[in-house]
Amino acid sequence: MPLIEWSSQYSVGVEMFDDEHKKLIAIINGLHDSFEHGVDRSVAQRALDELVDYTVRHFGHEEELFDKFDYPDKAAHRIAHEELRQQVLEYRDTLLAKGGIEMSLELITFLRYWLLGHIMAEDKKYCQFLRSKGLR
Repeated sequence: MPLIEWSSQYSVGVEMFDDEHKKLIAIINGLHDSFEHGVDRSVAQRALDELVDYTVRHFGHEEELFDKFDYPDKAAHRIAHEELRQQVLEYRDTLLAKGGIEMSLELITFLRYWLLGHIMAEDKKYCQFLRSKGLR
């Protein structure tokens, strides 16, 4: 059973971002599965690197549209993105240096609550704005 299941309540109403959020959920679910099955550090590192790379790509897509349409809350949203980037990198470095199931569970819990919280609180703010600009 996946850690996070996509629900329509997570939709921001812009297909590209919903698809990217689904991909982030899939990456987190895969990372969770690998931790549950006790993978070695190289597998965990690849999964964490994929998460970091995809998250940066997704944030870049959001920020491009924020600039294109001059989203009024873009500065605050960028700060939230940068904070997550830094936190994930710190977790990755700590996990790879120290390992341990406690650290793995802490990372997964953090990612789950951060992603769903970010979608529901922050991303929902821009969805109406971007839809008013014609994005679907």
